[in-house]
Amino acid sequence: MPKLDVDRLEYMILAGWAGISRVPTVASYANYGTPVQDLNEELEAADARCRQRGLVGRDNSVNDVVWDLMGVYPVGSLEFDLRFSRQKGTELRACVTQSAKSATRTVVNGDRIILEKVRPGDAIPALASLLPEHPPLKMQPLQIDLAELRAARAQVAKNGDTDERALEDALRSRGVNIAEYRKATRMLDGPKLGVGEIGVTVWSPTRKEIRGEQTLRIIDLEQGRVAVYNSRSQRMVAGCDMGTYRRVLGDIATAAQREVAW
Repeated sequence: MPKLDVDRLEYMILAGWAGISRVPTVASYANYGTPVQDLNEELEAADARCRQRGLVGRDNSVNDVVWDLMGVYPVGSLEFDLRFSRQKGTELRACVTQSAKSATRTVVNGDRIILEKVRPGDAIPALASLLPEHPPLKMQPLQIDLAELRAARAQVAKNGDTDERALEDALRSRGVNIAEYRKATRMLDGPKLGVGEIGVTVWSPTRKEIRGEQTLRIIDLEQGRVAVYNSRSQRMVAGCDMGTYRRVLGDIATAAQREVAW
């Protein structure tokens, strides 16, 4: 599978010469990494490096490998994007952009951007495999009714109560399973080893863009990795394994595809 490792400015140069105006959001900004001192000067140096590597020809066109990797950006129909951080000052950002016949994984790691072809059917595992190794938490899924939770919070706020017990009383009066609520709250309020999120974007054939309404939150606890997501009217907390990634992200993508088709 074709693969390319470039720095942030080389990536900008290649996208420019390829005539690509839209690159993945995860690769279009830099929260961390080496600050640019003189943009014009450093862009000229990046352009020279690209030419030395044969990535850009004398006619200013990018080579076949670059186009094979970046060419999916303007025609992609589905994109899964990941942001994950395990310690302050660092962030893993990545996405897989796919069309019917092609998919490219884009990984931002500090000053480097790595592009690699993956099979379209492997988009979700190709993204999840980038996460630090951590076992899924073995647990029975917990669920909380979202409508009742919102209503209980509104009731507590209206009464001016700030005590957690007031919220629990409001939930109990609405028939919510307090044991599950307490277990989920205590679990998610505890120490975290890492936190991240995966979102979904889809495009119609006319390039209408829709962002999935939901995301999949990933939380690494000492006991294992958990997923937090919404399923219909329920807030779910469950062990996060490959089946969870496929099911939840597949549902988010399907809902967005239905919306973009209207």
